[in-house]
Amino acid sequence: MIQFTETHSSFNISWCYKIDPIFRILGQKEHLDDFFENGNIFISSFENFKSYKDEMQGDISEGQSLIGGFDKEGNGSHVFYEGGVQAFILCTTKVLSDKVIKDFNGVGAIKIVNSVLFAKEIARKLPFVNAGIEGSCIYIDSKVQHLEDEQNELFQKINFSDPSMINQTITALTTGVELFMKYKKYEHQQEHRLAWFSERKIKKGIVVHCPEAIQYCERVLF
Repeated sequence: MIQFTETHSSFNISWCYKIDPIFRILGQKEHLDDFFENGNIFISSFENFKSYKDEMQGDISEGQSLIGGFDKEGNGSHVFYEGGVQAFILCTTKVLSDKVIKDFNGVGAIKIVNSVLFAKEIARKLPFVNAGIEGSCIYIDSKVQHLEDEQNELFQKINFSDPSMINQTITALTTGVELFMKYKKYEHQQEHRLAWFSERKIKKGIVVHCPEAIQYCERVLF
């Protein structure tokens, strides 16, 4: 039998997580200077990514996924959904390899040494933002999510004539994973993504003036 020992302490214990730096590669030195001199930075969106003609810089399937499963009779049902439509997005990389720099025609980068504090400062300058998330991208062959066990049971109970139920159940099942799903052809980019959620749909990116974020960054020139 496994036994656990409960201990009590007379002093508080703080616990920290080591944050590794991430890099926002920029293709124009003017944009790099504008951030470090004036605090201006462009925060994008999935709609912007879909419009980029360069395959390595854009992806028409950003935020899209297909989710579903099979009932007891073996009949399959799936739902196409799109996440991140109300999110501002900043894409960064965890590595500064020659290939990644070439993908983005990089002349330099913003090295973000503390992404948590950086993201909080940016959040204060974005319109109608009330939450955010960050994380490394997941590289996969397919964006189809096949559900099993308890998750599939929950999916099978969806009343597909009730849009509200569909949205609530899909949100509960996916927990925002579609924001970080990328095809394996992008795996070399080792992307780390920051997302700020707005109360409104985001169609375009926005330049924010946030000199408070500069203190958490360092300039890198290639």
